Amino acid sequence: MADFINLLLSMDATVLAILGGVCLCLLLTGALLRYRRLYRRASKQEQNYATLVENLSEGIYRSRPDGRQISANRALVKLNGYETEKELLAAVKDIGGEWYVKPTRRQEFRELLQRHGRVEDFVSEVYRHKTRERIWISESARLVRDSKGNPLFYEGSVREITDTVRRLAAEAQLQRLSNQLPGALFQFTMDAGQIKEFHYLSAGATSIAGVTGAEMSANPQLFVAMVAEEDRPAYMKSLNAAAESLLAWDHEFRIIARDGAEKWVHLLAHPELVPAGIKWHGYLADISVRKRQELEIEELAFFDPLTRLPNRRRFFQRMSESLARCAERKEYGALLFIDLDNFKTLNDARGHDVGDRYLIEVAARLLDCVGPNDMVARIGGDEFVVILEDAGSSAAEMKRNAIVIANRALAALRKEFTLGELHHVSSASIGILAFDGEERRVEQLLKCADIAMYQAKSAGRNGTALFDPKAMERELESYQLLNELRAALGARQLELHFQPQFDHNRKLTGAEALIRWNHPGRGPVGPDIIMPLVSRYGLGSELATFVLDRGLETLSGWQAVPECAHLRLALNMNLQTIGSQDFINDLGKRLDGVGFDPRKLTFELVEHIDAGDQQRTATLMQQIKSFGIRLSLDDFGTGYSSLTYLKNLPFDEVKIDGSFVADIEKADADRALVKTMLSLGSNLGRIVVAEHVENVRQEAYLRAFGCDFFQGFLYSKPMRDEDFRAFAKATGMPSSKALNLAAPQAS
Repeated sequence: MADFINLLLSMDATVLAILGGVCLCLLLTGALLRYRRLYRRASKQEQNYATLVENLSEGIYRSRPDGRQISANRALVKLNGYETEKELLAAVKDIGGEWYVKPTRRQEFRELLQRHGRVEDFVSEVYRHKTRERIWISESARLVRDSKGNPLFYEGSVREITDTVRRLAAEAQLQRLSNQLPGALFQFTMDAGQIKEFHYLSAGATSIAGVTGAEMSANPQLFVAMVAEEDRPAYMKSLNAAAESLLAWDHEFRIIARDGAEKWVHLLAHPELVPAGIKWHGYLADISVRKRQELEIEELAFFDPLTRLPNRRRFFQRMSESLARCAERKEYGALLFIDLDNFKTLNDARGHDVGDRYLIEVAARLLDCVGPNDMVARIGGDEFVVILEDAGSSAAEMKRNAIVIANRALAALRKEFTLGELHHVSSASIGILAFDGEERRVEQLLKCADIAMYQAKSAGRNGTALFDPKAMERELESYQLLNELRAALGARQLELHFQPQFDHNRKLTGAEALIRWNHPGRGPVGPDIIMPLVSRYGLGSELATFVLDRGLETLSGWQAVPECAHLRLALNMNLQTIGSQDFINDLGKRLDGVGFDPRKLTFELVEHIDAGDQQRTATLMQQIKSFGIRLSLDDFGTGYSSLTYLKNLPFDEVKIDGSFVADIEKADADRALVKTMLSLGSNLGRIVVAEHVENVRQEAYLRAFGCDFFQGFLYSKPMRDEDFRAFAKATGMPSSKALNLAAPQAS
């Protein structure tokens, strides 16, 4: 090194200058080569960056503060609906006025950049520049300044979020809608019969059940736990059936809400098979109001409003179900048909309010006599039926059990009833029928039980009777006779026979018309057969019309016979039949042209009339009396209501029931009763007639205590009209008292 330095020092200045220039050139050449390599590297990096920007999925741009676009990558060009950057840059003149749906949005964006130097996730609704389609974007940008701090340009990125905004809007709308829904939307996944995850429960669930979606998500089994315990088996069965078939799950059940209230809900959900199990998407609605309305409608349609027992319609449904079960299980059941003895008398004498209280108490006592699976129903005014479900596995066992329950019911109904201030003792007649499901016609079985009940009534009431197939034969005969009776009424084949009535001097004063039927195959049929048919099958109106027509014809015919012209005629009528305004109007028209004094006509009304509305009954009776017709209270003394009727209703006479007259010779009690009736009639200003007088001893007793008129076999049997006319001629002219009877009593 020292030698090199000495060599340099020994050289002259020229040589040194040359060497220095060479070294400088070498140094410059090296520097140029280095800078060239650096430039190439930077150019490549810039090219790579430009390529990267150009191919980004987000739009990248540069723009001037005045709104002119400087550059845009391919994504931004496409977002605006153009094909090339050049096309976009040429089209866009003012970003704020042309791009943003809300023009002031650009100014808000600039203010944020000026204030903070950058903006992130600036969401705006803009136009797709070329097509003017409205879209949503999220924009991030920064402000680039020069060395003096002056704004040069903005550069940033744009991302289209239209789908996201729409989804969020839809979710918000769904949330608003679900919050307003009366029910609740839900979504859960179940697997192996268990709810594994509760994904969603709308706010409506809070108003229905008092639970939130968060609570249900934390404890998916809470939903099942809220189902009413008695409804839970059916709930799980319906869910599992729907899951197995992958069909819609549609079920109604009760839940116990958080506040303890029981509510009816309707659930409808559709399944989606997913890897984790089955995802259910559904809706839950509170149907408590609808269920209450349905129950009220069912109550009206299937239950008796007075006793709250099932009515006739519900009985027919339940009976059909019982018959099907018996046939399927090879078991026996029983049907009890219960008719309350003398209920009508109580109802008429004491009023419908007392009768209603009695029926309510009867229903309660019958329910106490049967098991939880049995049914007690009210199918008529005073008619109840009992279906015994578990009567027995054999016919003999069934009959024993049915008889035990029937006697239990009789014992319960014999006990005294306290109906307000009234203490009432009653009884019932019960028909018992066994069934095994072979006969499916409920009407037929009810008819058989009804026949058995009538057997019990015929045996003296206050008892039971098993259905006897022979009774069905008699019933069929009765139905046949009923049809023949209807035909006979239509063809006017019935007759009126006339039994004479006499005063205490044994002078003929008139007659009572009694119905007779000369059956072409059976011979003479009397009222003991006719009247039960009429009463049981509602032929009272037809019979009353026939009796009135024939009675008016007869009285008109008597006017031409001197020995009969003065006589009065009593017709048996029923107030329910004649107690209508139509009948009154028709009666007035009939009497206009009869040719005799209507005061010769008497209507005998049976005592057990329905006088629940006595004011209306009295008005109708007064209208009948206004024609001159006399009114007689028939069968006096056989019920509770005699005194009430005499006091409140405008009768002209009373007719002592023949059962009292028959026993006055041998029964002190009957003699005392008849004496009281005679005295009562006289004190109230009513004429008293005694029927069924059969011997002179009865006549003497009745005459001694003031009886006015007499009728019975002592004087004559009932006879046809021609025979009666001959009888009247043979008897002779009437007494002056008989002639005066035509004038009705004032009331």
